[in-house]
Amino acid sequence: MKVNTNDLKWYGRYSDLDGIRYFDYSASGFEFCFTGKKAVATILSDPELFDDNTKGVIGVYVSELSSNDEYKGTSFWEHFPQNLTNRFILLEKENVCTLFESDEEKTVLIKVLKLSEVNFGCAGFKSLEIDGKLIAPQTGVLGAGVGDCDSKLKLEVIGDSITCGYGIEGVFEKDVFTTKQQRPDLAYGFLTAKNLGLEFNLVSWSGIGIISKYVDASVEVPDTTVVMPSVWPYVDKSLSLRRGLEPVVWNEENFSPDIVVIHLGTNDASFVRNHEDRRLAYVCGLRQFLEAIHRRSPKAKICCCLGVMGQDLCASVEEAVNQFHGDFKNVPVKAVKFPVQLDEDGIGADWHPSAKTHEKIAKILFDALKEWV
Repeated sequence: MKVNTNDLKWYGRYSDLDGIRYFDYSASGFEFCFTGKKAVATILSDPELFDDNTKGVIGVYVSELSSNDEYKGTSFWEHFPQNLTNRFILLEKENVCTLFESDEEKTVLIKVLKLSEVNFGCAGFKSLEIDGKLIAPQTGVLGAGVGDCDSKLKLEVIGDSITCGYGIEGVFEKDVFTTKQQRPDLAYGFLTAKNLGLEFNLVSWSGIGIISKYVDASVEVPDTTVVMPSVWPYVDKSLSLRRGLEPVVWNEENFSPDIVVIHLGTNDASFVRNHEDRRLAYVCGLRQFLEAIHRRSPKAKICCCLGVMGQDLCASVEEAVNQFHGDFKNVPVKAVKFPVQLDEDGIGADWHPSAKTHEKIAKILFDALKEWV
């Protein structure tokens, strides 16, 4: 049986190009429930544009259900398994991925999520074939994604490599980074959404900042080729530019967040380096970004956090938050300072936080946001 794109429940930002639905941001993807023996998806990618360390990766999560009635379809977290079931590295332009296979007929709920981030290899849904029967949810609507779950509060997390789960499965000074190590499902943003029971979108990109990408200590000018204020407004700017297309603005109606978390500044700090004029530029840029978020999502509460990979700009984050609050006094907004990661908790590839550190800062963020839920 062939399953169509709109027969699936979609999560995160996605874009439709030439009959293919691309789900490229970290932890974006789809789910379906069926009774049968086998499910095979065909996922398109662009491996020719990336080396062996930066190809696209998807993860598969399978939960066995006792009956069809168990599938309600009202929350991402419904029957979400504790562990990743399988993953596929998208080595080909067209990848045939067996999502589930069993000798006996079973009822299973399957989620497919992008584990690698948006600026590396893409993931495009072409087709899904199941040997069995598709199960419709008892409640909820297929096709349009989390926007259908109106009873659930929604969280948008805007960040850099830390939000992407960069290097979580790598070891500092032992492993070089690869997309195979990326685990957004073990990172603080995903864990916070899970702990609070919130639907979520991750808008994250490694090396990105507010006024500059990460730069070497010898560089004296900001790298503005990719900064979050110029990426965040669009559905999938990375894919659009690779295809030579004009980026499409993200439709707020597809996912209107109740809470927005911003984790940006780690890469800006590589350029600021205690220069007061650069620090003030960061404060101004973050203040303006807060306003842009408020204008797009006027009902959203906003939280800015920073610190796990360095605290040079934590006071500047608080300064930007205070400036914004001075102009928009009715908007709930706060700053959260994370502790710097500890060697004893393990360090991931390229000195990025380990899974244990992510659990710690997710708990801090949970405590900061729970009064808003």
